[in-house]
Amino acid sequence: MNAIQSSIVFAACIILCASQPTKPSSLPVLKDQPAEVLFKADNYSTVLLECVTESEEKDVKYSWFKNGSPFDWKALGHIAEREGEGSIMFFNPQPSDEGVYHCQAKTNYGTASTRPIALKKAYIDKPAAVATKEHGPVVGRPYKLDCVIPNSYPKPTITWKKQLKTDAKVAEEILDRRITLSPEGTLYFSNVTKEDVSPLHDYVCVAKHPAVIGELVLAKHNIKALIDDKEENNGNLVPQYLSKDMVAKVGDTTMIYCIFGGTPLGFPNWYKGDKLIEGKHSDRVTDHNRTSGKRLLIKYTYIEDEDTYTCKVDNKVGGPVSHSMKLTVVSAPRFLKNLDKQLDVKDSNDIQVPCKVTGKPEPKVTWTYNGKPIEKLSYKDGVLTVPKVNKASTGYYGCKAENEHGIVYAETLVNVV
Repeated sequence: MNAIQSSIVFAACIILCASQPTKPSSLPVLKDQPAEVLFKADNYSTVLLECVTESEEKDVKYSWFKNGSPFDWKALGHIAEREGEGSIMFFNPQPSDEGVYHCQAKTNYGTASTRPIALKKAYIDKPAAVATKEHGPVVGRPYKLDCVIPNSYPKPTITWKKQLKTDAKVAEEILDRRITLSPEGTLYFSNVTKEDVSPLHDYVCVAKHPAVIGELVLAKHNIKALIDDKEENNGNLVPQYLSKDMVAKVGDTTMIYCIFGGTPLGFPNWYKGDKLIEGKHSDRVTDHNRTSGKRLLIKYTYIEDEDTYTCKVDNKVGGPVSHSMKLTVVSAPRFLKNLDKQLDVKDSNDIQVPCKVTGKPEPKVTWTYNGKPIEKLSYKDGVLTVPKVNKASTGYYGCKAENEHGIVYAETLVNVV
């Protein structure tokens, strides 16, 4: 090997050997935790906040914090620690247990921290006894059946069923080009026909929610009879539910609605800006989602989905109609690449800990060392650099990125050898 080749190899070693990932279970790093944990305050539930190292590390000292202050769970009678871990179990959790928790684990290498974990109560205000409302709409005209969504967290999933009056277990999904469920729970009939009248069946609105077992009935309706239309039908389409300007997060499912009623029916064509959206059922952005085009579905929202969307409807009898709305896309912080959980660094070398994040608006990035803020740091182009380290620099380097839409946190155990 000549001098030039030796120099190249030496330079490559400086770059590659300065900060090297180690095997996932070789050092005591904490398991990843969810951003949110839900509980039911029903006198029967238990909920777990986990805090444990991935390796079977002994002599780890765990401590918990709630809303930024030390949390003495031992002083409360309904919380216990899982044996050999820092994980805590809440038996019969109460509303007073809600808060933002994080755990610290003191090991031989320093102090590791979990991400903030929001513990929240899942609840839904159950309505009183639901009576069946009877209706007599005008034949051929638009109509709607209301379903008031009660206060709840998180939001419930709303569905409508055509249910047999004498046996609630006998119910069928409503699949009709004329009938569309809005995101507010209302069931819209683009026009009413004799097929909607039934002395045997009710239209029932139900909610699924983590706070209840099974389905919660929110509303019952029966279309008892139809009234003759005494006015001439000019075929004009009338707006029933049109989405207003909205904000969506990256990664969310976004639905944009364009429900016009009238006879004959009219079905929308969708445009992003001036470009017609021609999607198949399998496409990420599609109007083929069992609503006959009255809903535009974005299955996973991207930043580039931000634009003005327009639906245009023409039933070839009344005049054509259209509606436009602005979709603004924001993003909670997210890592462009997962942090290495462990890095080996040679004594006297520089530490380089990558933490590249994105978000809209741009997230604020802060760093901690063994759970304490790093005041003076060199963070550039998504990399934290700590020069000329020694064995005292061993510890847990945490990267937190936050904006108004969320927080992400991860840490790397740097082992100086």
